Amino acid sequence: MGEWRRWAATAAVLVALAGCGGGSDPADEPGAEAGPGTVVLRDIAFKPEVLRVEAGTTVTWRFEDRGIAHDVKAEDGSFSSEVMDSGTFEHTFDRPGSYDYLCTLHPTQMTGTIEVAAAQ
Repeated sequence: MGEWRRWAATAAVLVALAGCGGGSDPADEPGAEAGPGTVVLRDIAFKPEVLRVEAGTTVTWRFEDRGIAHDVKAEDGSFSSEVMDSGTFEHTFDRPGSYDYLCTLHPTQMTGTIEVAAAQ
């Protein structure tokens, strides 16, 4: 019976979404980017979880989690935002490398990585 309820709930959501007439927000798709150099904080997650950019890129984190407060903190201490429930935070990545970060308020759910390649 549990499978039937899950199936019915999924079907109801799909029918409701089909009737909306609008497109989906790319940031809602798993692993999708909101735009080059942008990470969206939504649904207690960083979207995308891994962002690949070239050196010299300014990455923008957009806080869009319906009033839920978050922050962005590099594990190596190289960047850190304030705790915010809306707005944006930016950091420019000048050196190639892999930069792991997290939300200190939700450290088990919200982790991410910025992969920085040498500029072409």
